[in-house]
Amino acid sequence: MPERSSTKIVSQMKEIPCSRSCGHLVYISNAILRNVTYDNDLDFLENEISTFSMNGQIVLIGDLNARTGQRADFIVNDSDHINNFDGFDLLPENYITDSEINRNNQDTSVNTVGTKLLDLCLSSRLRLLNGRFLGDSLGYYTYMSSSGFSTVDYAVVSESLLSSVKYFKTNDFTYLSDHVQITLYMKCSINIDKEIGLEEKGWHWIKSYKWSENSKLKLIDALLTENVKNEIIEFEMVNYEENQVGVDEATEKLTKILDNISSLSCKATPKTKRRKKKRKFKQVWSDNVIYETKRQINKIGNKIRNNPNNNSLKQKFFELKKLKENG
Repeated sequence: MPERSSTKIVSQMKEIPCSRSCGHLVYISNAILRNVTYDNDLDFLENEISTFSMNGQIVLIGDLNARTGQRADFIVNDSDHINNFDGFDLLPENYITDSEINRNNQDTSVNTVGTKLLDLCLSSRLRLLNGRFLGDSLGYYTYMSSSGFSTVDYAVVSESLLSSVKYFKTNDFTYLSDHVQITLYMKCSINIDKEIGLEEKGWHWIKSYKWSENSKLKLIDALLTENVKNEIIEFEMVNYEENQVGVDEATEKLTKILDNISSLSCKATPKTKRRKKKRKFKQVWSDNVIYETKRQINKIGNKIRNNPNNNSLKQKFFELKKLKENG
């Protein structure tokens, strides 16, 4: 099974007003910055969760580089009967016992980060959605390499949010990434216009870009310009604070770098009103060979999901993927 080096995880938190049973959600998205030895990544995340959980319930989604096997993320055989021990109340009055909800996982291995994630779930009353809901009831693998499979991408929510989860889906392997896309659907009504102020809508200025036939060469040229190289070096040299302020600052600077690179290599697309979906056509840059290769990769990726032990399928998948990349 594939093992990757310890990866530093930086979280970005956002409080979202939400009606129904959700109250307020604190959505935590994590981004992998670089592969380094960082033993306190989930300790840092636990501190952030402890701080923000006072404002709402937690939703954590992303690649955590954690392998949890089939170990419990709840206290097994939890009971409040201990309060009857020798006439003393050892538990607080508001203590809620953990509910035992079993989960499935095709990946039976556990690594150090996985153990820490499970400990985080126990201490913060969080629950993994993988292997528990419609769309991923078998606990499918989320990462594939030439050496094997693993489950390292998760959706983790406050236990009190489980009743609001409609379903959690692990999608098929595609040509786009060695990780699958994970999708979470929740029963939640969010009124952005009324609940969130203008200062929270900074994402509106972000432009959209379209990849064209010449974008690949333009992208290479853009990455070689002194301006872009200096921006990237400056970004990597800054020692950002390991808190919300530091994460926001790093996110803003990285977004500007990516926007600059995109403007030099792609065509900006004007924002238009949503229209009725039209039939999809192949992009100009995609000839029949590339189109067919991508189709075959996705088709095999769908089969691999239910047949992870089929080595011939996996070999064919990587052969086609390499063919596309070289094409």
